Amino acid sequence: MKKIKTSPFLRTPVTTRTIMRDVLIALLPVSIMAVVQFGIKSLVMILLGITSAVLFEFLYQKFKGKKITITDLSAAVTGLLVALSYPVTAPLWIIVFGSFIAIVLIKQLSGGIGKNNLNPAVFSRVLVKILFTPIITGWVLPGADMISTATPLEFIGNGQTAIAQGAPEMQALFFGAIGGGIGETVKWAIILGAIYLIYRRVINIKIPLATLAGLFFISMLFGKSSLEFALYHVLSGTAMFAAVFMVTDYSSGPLNQRARVYYGLSIGILTGIVRHLFALPGGIGVAILIMNILAPIYDAWFTPRVFGHKGKRVVIETR
Repeated sequence: MKKIKTSPFLRTPVTTRTIMRDVLIALLPVSIMAVVQFGIKSLVMILLGITSAVLFEFLYQKFKGKKITITDLSAAVTGLLVALSYPVTAPLWIIVFGSFIAIVLIKQLSGGIGKNNLNPAVFSRVLVKILFTPIITGWVLPGADMISTATPLEFIGNGQTAIAQGAPEMQALFFGAIGGGIGETVKWAIILGAIYLIYRRVINIKIPLATLAGLFFISMLFGKSSLEFALYHVLSGTAMFAAVFMVTDYSSGPLNQRARVYYGLSIGILTGIVRHLFALPGGIGVAILIMNILAPIYDAWFTPRVFGHKGKRVVIETR
């Protein structure tokens, strides 16, 4: 008697857990350098971010009688991203509050992983910044002395068209001898993580490159074609960290691969516009959330028409 098989006929060893595991591995260089640069409190922040996010997901699912999914590691990734977003001077309760917003308000209330239209970690960061800006902007230089400092964006933001005097050297931006969120300062560590994710085929290199290219282009436009000014913008703030670990988020971005490249480019362009025209030193978080909302439109634009049909269909791509 012939056996009738049902779909899926094509299978892959890639699962949510393996993807999230790779993201955690990619975040290791960033996390290690956060502790090296800013001390033991950074480790406490990282552990608290991961633990609180996993706990909130477990408690919510338990309370709602849903399947417990904390073993897929997605909550751990979200908690780690939340923790890495803040300076070492941020109070620890901010990390717990940020994890609650990301996991409960954005991820779980929208249905869980794969169903959230907004990036949980980005939304949490933006909302916390709006509510508690004076508390979470105590930037300090790396080292035991905790010397207060301005972030590099303060030397090029607020509508400026050139790098202000007293700004850190470009080398300092790359190696992390600056103030900022504990996960965003050491650019070579971010690049190491990106290389690993690209090698593992978790992300497409075109997406972060398109994001940074968009920011570079707009900065060239406002900086009177100054390559140094444009590169300074790319290396400042959260731009590189977000381009690698947040813009590439599967569930909050377009599904079509070509659409995702233009989506990244648009985020970079909008980030530059927000930084320059609206006198905001950051901007990439706001840009990501706006493009999260517009992601279905990008899919509609770039999904090819099915041969023989007038309409379009959405092609779901995993990477």
